[in-house]
Amino acid sequence: MGPYIELMERMTQEEKQIVVTFLTESMREQSQQAETPKNNAEIIREKYKTLKISPEIQRLRGCLKLTEEESEDERSQYILGL
Repeated sequence: MGPYIELMERMTQEEKQIVVTFLTESMREQSQQAETPKNNAEIIREKYKTLKISPEIQRLRGCLKLTEEESEDERSQYILGL
């Protein structure tokens, strides 16, 4: 803080207020970005990227009869490795 104390002593009250406002806003933006929760679809997409499909599931792919809704469901796709 040493170098900043001399700088702050030369600042006017208005300049200090501007600096404090800037710091407060930048910290708020960072905390909001870090706290943004992921929805289920985003979590499933991330898991799907690293999914390793077992040979047993590979063989079942041709045997399953899924409705169009089931085949489009991201959870089903993740579970079945489609």
